[in-house]
Amino acid sequence: MLVSVIIPAFKKQHSIRENIESVYKALTSTRYKFELIVVVDGFSADGTLTEASKVVYPNVVVVGYEHNRGKGYAVRYGMARAKGDVVAFIDAGMEIDPNGISMILEHMIWYNADIIVGSKRHPVSKVNFPFVRKIYSLGYNLGVRVLFGLKVRDTQTGLKVCKREVLEKVLPRLVVKQFAFDVEFLVVANHLGFKRIYEAPVEIDLSKDYSGTSFKKFLFFEPYIRGVLIDTLGVFYRLNILGYYNDSSNRNWIYDRELDMRVNTGAVKRKFGSKYVADFETGVLKDIKFSVIIIVRSINDHLRENIDYIKRQKYKNYEVLIVTDAQDRYDFKDFRFRLLCSGVVGPGAKRNYAAARATGDYLVFLDDDAYPHEDWLAAAAGVLSNNDLYALGAPALTPANVGILEKGSGKVLESSLASAGAVCRYIPVASRYVDDYPTVNMFVKKKSFFEVGGFTEEFWPGEDTKLCLDLVARNGGPFVYDPSPVVFHHRRNLFRPHLKQISRYGMHRGQFAKIFPGNSRLLSYFIPSAFVVGLFAGPVLSIVFPVLWILYSYTLVVYAGLLVYEATKVVLSERNVFLGLLVGVGIFLTHVVYGTCFIIGSLKRPKLALKRINLATGNYIDG
Repeated sequence: MLVSVIIPAFKKQHSIRENIESVYKALTSTRYKFELIVVVDGFSADGTLTEASKVVYPNVVVVGYEHNRGKGYAVRYGMARAKGDVVAFIDAGMEIDPNGISMILEHMIWYNADIIVGSKRHPVSKVNFPFVRKIYSLGYNLGVRVLFGLKVRDTQTGLKVCKREVLEKVLPRLVVKQFAFDVEFLVVANHLGFKRIYEAPVEIDLSKDYSGTSFKKFLFFEPYIRGVLIDTLGVFYRLNILGYYNDSSNRNWIYDRELDMRVNTGAVKRKFGSKYVADFETGVLKDIKFSVIIIVRSINDHLRENIDYIKRQKYKNYEVLIVTDAQDRYDFKDFRFRLLCSGVVGPGAKRNYAAARATGDYLVFLDDDAYPHEDWLAAAAGVLSNNDLYALGAPALTPANVGILEKGSGKVLESSLASAGAVCRYIPVASRYVDDYPTVNMFVKKKSFFEVGGFTEEFWPGEDTKLCLDLVARNGGPFVYDPSPVVFHHRRNLFRPHLKQISRYGMHRGQFAKIFPGNSRLLSYFIPSAFVVGLFAGPVLSIVFPVLWILYSYTLVVYAGLLVYEATKVVLSERNVFLGLLVGVGIFLTHVVYGTCFIIGSLKRPKLALKRINLATGNYIDG
């Protein structure tokens, strides 16, 4: 039997070497083969990683990540890499005598247990425990027994062992990264039918508070206690209200690159027919071939930048199809790039033309004025390899080194006040389901693409909205948004180019709200129009109904306050007052232009008008 032991460590540079040595010595005294995995929970915090790496044994592995994520995440990180038939974790520090591991392992065998919990309340445990912590511990464990019915007297001692079968079922479902990881682990295991949970004695000395956890404030005023209680109530809510841990629930299972396995993301945004099934298969990416499709009117500066970044991809199984209006030449110096000519047609027709000639498993729609992170396709492969997804959307961030007018446009789009629920398109947020996504950074299974007939060629913009509507209808539910496959998308400068683009968005959404209600009748799409009507009609109506002046005035004050708040956030984050002013004005004008054009689009169908280009450079003019 192989035993894997995880040691999560945060800011332990002065004790981690001694800690590893003592645990290693304790494990050598057992009758089992073992591996020891030390997880440094944020190696940028101090020298823990350096000190831990000085302990060199063939069966000791030191891993970690740059920033602190919490004990729960660190344990998950280590467990995902464990190969043992039995997996244990013990807190770093010298509070718990590691010789107790031997006792716990024998308890696993004697009781044929699913999980053994090191318990301060076991009759033969030797515990030096401050009185205040005894009171808090007693009260907390009483609450846990009432909430979850766990027949365990101590859930928080940092020494536990479980069978691999338990690990494989439970670990991908866990959400808690910090305070109540132990409780969530035990509760979910018990909920899934692993009832053989027993306690074993430990020897523990908490009198000197080696962990750094001190209680200087009373109950809920103490951050640690408050965090534990909030996490615990979160577990109760997910278990009993959402049914979140059940196999039948609508959870978003995705591939987590750091944990190297499929995990439950914690995002339950919409409940449609799509369900994801947990799978512990790790580390092996399917050999997915991507067909990256970029449409342009002619070769331009942004496209040249894009091509350069695509060539830097760490994931190599891809082809790139670039479609222009007229025959052109470009020395790609890479056989995976192809230059196609479609004639002067709309974006939908161009993409369909390229898709018909693509040889990949997934079509990847990327704008010419965007460029990918080097891990872009690798991240997408990780998500798609471990999920049977028909489509995937991912964020398009504003590049860092751009001018203030372009940055201002990006900040406007990144504001929830301007973009509402669509803000996930412009900044990375938690994974979720979506039913509409732009083709600046979108992956679609080729088979699914052709099942719905590809893009409708009569619309631009909006051809991507119609494609998403067809895909969702065909597949019975929405698709996944994941923040990991990142691209960087150049914005239109404030103000004229930005507002010209916004006007097109408003026109098409107004038209689609009338003819395609499936994903275009969200309340957030109508609010800017209501704002515009109220802004200009308010003074007139107030003459007839004077009482409306109060409502009108208060509304404007609240709105102005929100603009000031958004502008202030930019000033504080970017340390640039002028940029903050640009963003405040930009959000206001975005609302006015979008709201006005939404009304126009709902009354009159916008014509398909291709973007104008500079014939000398190939670059687009204005928006």
